[in-house]
Amino acid sequence: MASDEAGAVRIYAAGKGSDSPGPGGWSALLKYGEHQKSLTGGTADTTAGRMAVTAALEALESLKRPVRVHLYSDSEYLRTALDDQVSDDLLSRLRTCAARHEITWRTAEDPDARALLAELADRATEARPAGRPIAPPEDDECRHGMTKAYCADCRQLDAGVLPTGYRTAGGSAYHNDADCYWLRRGQQRQERMGRDTHEIVRIAWASVIPGELAPCEHCCTPEWLQRHRRGGGFSRSA
Repeated sequence: MASDEAGAVRIYAAGKGSDSPGPGGWSALLKYGEHQKSLTGGTADTTAGRMAVTAALEALESLKRPVRVHLYSDSEYLRTALDDQVSDDLLSRLRTCAARHEITWRTAEDPDARALLAELADRATEARPAGRPIAPPEDDECRHGMTKAYCADCRQLDAGVLPTGYRTAGGSAYHNDADCYWLRRGQQRQERMGRDTHEIVRIAWASVIPGELAPCEHCCTPEWLQRHRRGGGFSRSA
């Protein structure tokens, strides 16, 4: 071991992941004389750069007292992290740890360091958790290759909702009837408050994005359709 490393803790840090968020792993090795300690972990939603930072951070935080540190890494992201002014919880922790120690940043130029970092990179790869589970579909796929709830041709009508109805640009409800009591009352209330009223426009239920409009509890019910002899045609199959 070179004389300038006498009394210093050597930390080798490696991270594995991709540039875009996804599963990642990290691994670090601390060596002091004849003593050494290995640390490994992984995260389901991260990047390669953050894993390299995590490897160094976990190693530094495991030190019990301020010491001289020679930190080896082949991550450019890690080596420039302390100069990055971005506000980030991980980088803030790294800066706090770095301030406690006398750190010398080293590149993996000698064969031994390269071999150790390659081994740690393999451990980091193995530490990556399984990818995030695929979210279950909201509904069965229709014949057009879309989720039924979002397909204008295959979307099921809610019970009591007519295929075409009415809304206002500022409203949050879908109405079967342009003369719905609550629709007209909303218009009148806006007028009494001195506010502009929006035009009542005709709209197709199939064009309404799921969750965008709620069926009116007054005129969009099966009972209302039956009372107005409009009970047929408010349901259809995919």
